[in-house]
Parts: sequence; C-alpha cells; structure tokens
Amino acid sequence: MVKNALRTVLFSFFILSCCACSVSPSYSRRDIESTIKNLCKQEFNIDVKVWEAGDTIWVYSPFEKIVNSKGGLENDVSERIRRILLSLRRVILSMENRPKFYCFVASDINVGFDLYYVWRINDLVLFEVGYISLGDFQEREAFIYALNTKALGDTEGSHISRYDIKLGEFISYLIKQNIEKKFNSENVKDNFRINDLRTRYYNGKLEINFNIMIKKYKEGLLYPFDEAVAVTKKILKVYDYPAEIKEVTIHDAFNKKSRFYTRKALIEDK
Repeated sequence: MVKNALRTVLFSFFILSCCACSVSPSYSRRDIESTIKNLCKQEFNIDVKVWEAGDTIWVYSPFEKIVNSKGGLENDVSERIRRILLSLRRVILSMENRPKFYCFVASDINVGFDLYYVWRINDLVLFEVGYISLGDFQEREAFIYALNTKALGDTEGSHISRYDIKLGEFISYLIKQNIEKKFNSENVKDNFRINDLRTRYYNGKLEINFNIMIKKYKEGLLYPFDEAVAVTKKILKVYDYPAEIKEVTIHDAFNKKSRFYTRKALIEDK
C-alpha cells in the first residue's frame, strides 16, 4: 500500500516536471551536498540531510508520521517528497559529471520505519530526453521499506548507512521487486503465496532465492522458476548485461530447483 502511494506521488511529480521546461543554472558536482540542501530550504523551507558517498547521493528526510490510517502516505508527506525530488531533478539535470545513483530515505521517527527510494540517475536523464517512456522509467525504480527501531527519534539520519551503491546491487533490487509484483498481481495473487523472496549481489555474484507456493492450481498458471529466470534476463538486458555481474544463481526452494548461469550463458540464452 505504501509502495503504491509513493508510486502515485512519483507519477504526478514526473508528469509535472516534464511540463516545466525552465532553464536552470549550472551546478557543480563539488557543491552537490550544499546545493541540494540549500535549494530545498530556500524554495520549499524543507530541511534535508545530504551526503555524497562515491557516485551515490543520499538524501534523508525525517517525518513525524508517514502512513495514514488507510495505509497510504499522509498528504503533507506526499507533497514534501514531491518537492524534494523536484529540487534533486533541478540540480542533477544541470550538472556535469553527474553521480550514478540517488537514494532518498524517508523515516517515520515515531514508529521506527524507513522508506528507501533508489534510482539510477542515467535512467532519469534518458527519460527526460524522451529516450525511454514513463513506464520504462517506473520499471527502473527501486522501493525498499521496513520497520527499523534505529529510526526512532533520528532527525539527523545517523542510523542510515551511506555507501556507494553499485549497479549489481541495484539490479538485485529491481529483480526482487519485479518478481514480487508479478506474483502479487490481481490475476494471480490468489493462486500463489510468497513465503520467501531474497536477492543479493556480492563480489560479482547475483543470487535470487525464493519460496513461492502454489495455493490454487489452474491451467496456464505461471511457473515461479521460469518467471524468475525471465525477470532476471529482462532486467539484465535493460542494463546491457553489466560486466560486473559475472555469474547468477537462481534457487527455487519450493520446487527444489536451482540453476547457475555465467554472464556469457545469459547473453547467449536470450
């Protein structure tokens, strides 16, 4: 529910931003932290914490309450997130030597809840110049959320681990998200139960592990292992089978089936 609400906020943000064809001044990569902070403060009176970690920009915004009684985002949260993202867009799109990734973190400091939104900045650029569609861009956004007691009372973002996100890790988020979306879709959600779904990238290895149980069989039903393979290939193809991912392992615990791929094998088995 929270993920869907955030997607709605982002959809309206990108539609509006495409219509705002104003010319922005050039910004220096050297000043990116202070520039984003100052723009949020001066234009919208929003205080954010910004850190640069290698080629990843982290932006943190604490909230007193993120989720409403219906499970969606509070109205003021939606507007604040939209304005923060608008500030980011202005800075990033008028900057040379852009960073590679952006990670926005919103925390509910009373409940202890973190909401991460990660995108690859080059995908934003491709969308802005019309090379990819809004639908394509939305498939390349990663959302991660979880309860976290370390977020309680943290207005400074000290509980956030800031590091340089790598493409392999980002791809692992997208694969997990796409598999989850497929088996939670309206037409099949009553037929499956996701008992476990984890993806991990480490040292050139991408691992996809899942336990997706068939609750109600019907003719033509999706086969989880085949769908996981298809999603993995699809996402890897989007990013031209990056050389940093040297091997992929897909393990279906429910059906006790595993398969190992080299990068070369995935490219040849399109």
